[in-house]
Amino acid sequence: MPHPLRLLLLFSLLACAPLLAPGYFMLAHDAHHSLTFLVEFDQGIRSGFLWPRWSPDYAMGYGYPLFTFYSPLAFYAAEIPHLLGLGVVESVKLIWGLAMIAAGVGMYSFARRLWGPWPGFVAGLAYLYAPYHLADIYVRAAFAEFVAFAIFPLALHSFWALVMEDGRPRARRLALAAISLSLVPLTHSVTGMIFVPLAALLTASWLLLRWRREARPPLYETLAAAGAGALGMGLAAIFLIPLVFEGGYIVQEHWLPTTYNYLVQFLYPHQLFSLDWGFGHALVGPEDGMSFQLGLWLVLLSLAGVAALIWGRLPHRGLLFTLALAAGASIVGTLAVSRPLWDALPLAALVQFPWRLLAFANLFMALLAAAAAAWAMRDRADRLPILFALALAILLASYPYTRPQHTPVTAAQISPAAIPRYELTYPLNVASTAFSQAGPPTRTPKLAAYLADEPLPLAGIIAGAGEVTALAHGAGAERVLVQAQTPITLQFYTYWYPGWRATVAGAPHPLRAEGPDALITLDLPPGEYEVAIRFRNTPLRTAAAALSALSLLIVFVLLARR
Repeated sequence: MPHPLRLLLLFSLLACAPLLAPGYFMLAHDAHHSLTFLVEFDQGIRSGFLWPRWSPDYAMGYGYPLFTFYSPLAFYAAEIPHLLGLGVVESVKLIWGLAMIAAGVGMYSFARRLWGPWPGFVAGLAYLYAPYHLADIYVRAAFAEFVAFAIFPLALHSFWALVMEDGRPRARRLALAAISLSLVPLTHSVTGMIFVPLAALLTASWLLLRWRREARPPLYETLAAAGAGALGMGLAAIFLIPLVFEGGYIVQEHWLPTTYNYLVQFLYPHQLFSLDWGFGHALVGPEDGMSFQLGLWLVLLSLAGVAALIWGRLPHRGLLFTLALAAGASIVGTLAVSRPLWDALPLAALVQFPWRLLAFANLFMALLAAAAAAWAMRDRADRLPILFALALAILLASYPYTRPQHTPVTAAQISPAAIPRYELTYPLNVASTAFSQAGPPTRTPKLAAYLADEPLPLAGIIAGAGEVTALAHGAGAERVLVQAQTPITLQFYTYWYPGWRATVAGAPHPLRAEGPDALITLDLPPGEYEVAIRFRNTPLRTAAAALSALSLLIVFVLLARR
């Protein structure tokens, strides 16, 4: 008899198989970003930044603080194989595959702890092959969101173990819960905005279940859960604090064009059950080009899980009740009937698409599917053939969705120049900072060099006489040689943003934002010298990094305790 985990891994490899084909799926919605974000992140690492924040090639080359607002963890993961010698495409595809496998294994681990290995197998398979999960990779190419899928069951599992396992919560459990919670916003900030409150509500409901079970207030467990939540947010502070407090420094409308407005992205009920599949985009109205189905077998199994809650005699019935409520709430949240709640939430606009809640519906429905499998088996090994038939049905129903639109990838598509070329094609996606009075740029002094694949001009003299020679270009670091015959005003073709610092011949030098584009500008005396600018931490970012470092130290101490 095969081990359920090994069988799950085999089925996971089938879902990953398209990643072994040459090329990529460049027609997928965010395929360009899934590659070029790594190109930008890699430049930051190679420029000496342990936590890159500046992307040098966006805004037609003026640069943009992309990773101040876009969670970087998935790109840290892809950067490791890239630094070891894999190409950009191969590195991203490797993390796609690992995230696919990890999603199933994480779900298996949690469901196994609740109802045993074979129900865990069913849950892992249902989660892995949920249509939205497959659409996230092969239709949307939503790299960071897809990686976050793998963390959701891990985080729920860790908090369940912290507050519901018999015995006092141990320090190590608290540390693991904090780590797993922090990974979600560090991987994908938008789903983190949804998941963290959901996890808090579920944990609170589990504490109430423990109170009812033991007829005593679970004070120690409550403090442990609160401590894990606070410690998790502390670990993520290096990203979350600048995200919150520097949000006004960018033009947020760039992230919220018309079709990204949640008001026009609610689903219609029939879309949840339609078996149509497509590679188009989410449009205004019901004629979307992509599928939003829940999945036939996931629906049937989750309904069977609700039946197990009502009529079965399974352990953890209270948990099943909370999962059923959470699944139902997630599904309703994708529909227009939930608009008053979305309107009442101040950050709802940043979520962009209410149908993102399908990820959480999949999460809770897969656990309900595990309960259905446990109820069907009732510890009887002779029913395993039925389970195998069910697994095969899940696989056959969703396997056609694992076929992306394969395309070749050229060197130009994974170069820094790919970003300005993309912005010329999609001008609504050009970003700008709030300090620029001119709005998103349409032309810059760097653009012609990008298009001709020539060395970039990094700076120019806007007053006085002299020459400028580019020496080094990086993500958050520029260096030029200046030969000035007269006093000059030097302007870098880089957006000013809090954190930029300048040195002249190695000594600090004042700079300012000037012109309608708010570019970095310096006044210099006659002479020959090197001028460098570098994107450094502000006091806010330094404090955020210190808080994360302190939280990490606490985690190490908790993990080291016996």
